[in-house]
Amino acid sequence: MAKNLFRKTAKDKPYAVYEDPRTGWRWEVLHTWKSRASEDKDQYARWFCRVKSPIVPDGEMGDVYRCGILDNAVLVDATDEWRAEYGSGFLWAAL
Repeated sequence: MAKNLFRKTAKDKPYAVYEDPRTGWRWEVLHTWKSRASEDKDQYARWFCRVKSPIVPDGEMGDVYRCGILDNAVLVDATDEWRAEYGSGFLWAAL
């Protein structure tokens, strides 16, 4: 079984930041519930995020479906560990 490298919640320093430039939404990934290998098998995989939007500029925290982020946003910042595990995150929707 693969190890979840992003299990510890990182409130001050997100593991990754995704943005949708069309809508102004921003997802700061603070925790993942499963390893990447397990997420790939689960269409309902969730990430714990701080989500900022034009409606809530200070953000709210909660679980977000991974596919909802990857289908609508691009990676704008990430730790080296995140990039090694998930790649650049660019054009995930095409996969």
